[in-house]
Amino acid sequence: MDVSHDSPLFSYEAHGLCFSSDFSLKRLRPQSTYEKSSTVEVTLHRGEKLETSEVEAKTCIECCSDFICIRSRFGSVEIGQDTVKLFPSQGTTHQSLFEYYAVYIAAFLLHDRDYLTIHASAVEIDGGTIAFVGPKGVGKSTTASLFYEQGHRLLSDDLIACRPSSTDASPHVDPGFPWMKLGERSLSEVLERSGDKLEWTVPGSSKRIVPIHERQPDSPLPLRHVYVLGYHEESSDQQEVKIRQVGTKQACLVLLSNAFVQMFLEETGADPEHLDRCAALARRIPMSVLSRPQSMDALPSVYHTILDDIRATRPSDSSEDRPQ
Repeated sequence: MDVSHDSPLFSYEAHGLCFSSDFSLKRLRPQSTYEKSSTVEVTLHRGEKLETSEVEAKTCIECCSDFICIRSRFGSVEIGQDTVKLFPSQGTTHQSLFEYYAVYIAAFLLHDRDYLTIHASAVEIDGGTIAFVGPKGVGKSTTASLFYEQGHRLLSDDLIACRPSSTDASPHVDPGFPWMKLGERSLSEVLERSGDKLEWTVPGSSKRIVPIHERQPDSPLPLRHVYVLGYHEESSDQQEVKIRQVGTKQACLVLLSNAFVQMFLEETGADPEHLDRCAALARRIPMSVLSRPQSMDALPSVYHTILDDIRATRPSDSSEDRPQ
């Protein structure tokens, strides 16, 4: 397939990566020619439209010799070290294909640059980053949108990436893509708004895109605490939100199980350097398990319980003071 190699006209930044492209990504704020980084890290290329017979019914991710390939009914994405080639299916645009897989693209690129990439959503509280991790469907984006609705800035939805560091300083999290992807229930019950005027992530998706340009930090913030989200067991009659801090070993296991790239490419999990990065983060950053009832009515209690926990533990458990 032929790929366009026209000179890049637009430059964008997310997760600390500079993306350059010859087509516009309207949800990202383009930088002018004079504001561009002197080093273009990743270039986006437009590929030809794919015929229906060339697309996969479900998302398939595989590691090829020189790139990671993502294929689905929306098209194909080839992620190299410093290039991303986009081949949308009929009915999908290059922009929507990029946005649909933007988090995957950033995660693979950052993993290749020795970042620790975690499947998590993150918000700003008191000048630091608070991250929410957990299995699919546990409410990471919903919890982040709860804090967003209460006036907190949102750093990233679905992905945080910790820069490689040789020091014991608290790792910083870069602002991600300026949107949240939410289902109708979260939109109506948390943000109290209709999704009718919001675009679908792609045709046929169950989620809408919520722009957050006006409420996103413009620089990295230190990671202060990680919360592992979960529900009380169905047989439990507990109605309270419970938080308990976990030790370094359990925290390391949580990070390993929620590492973004390892969720899709198991062969990358054997890298001892990746294990070292998880262990280092587990030693530096407090991690707590949060259990709550499944009802959306529990969300206000989740918000206040997390705020109380952060402000109660920060004086003695902040990352700068934790023993290494």
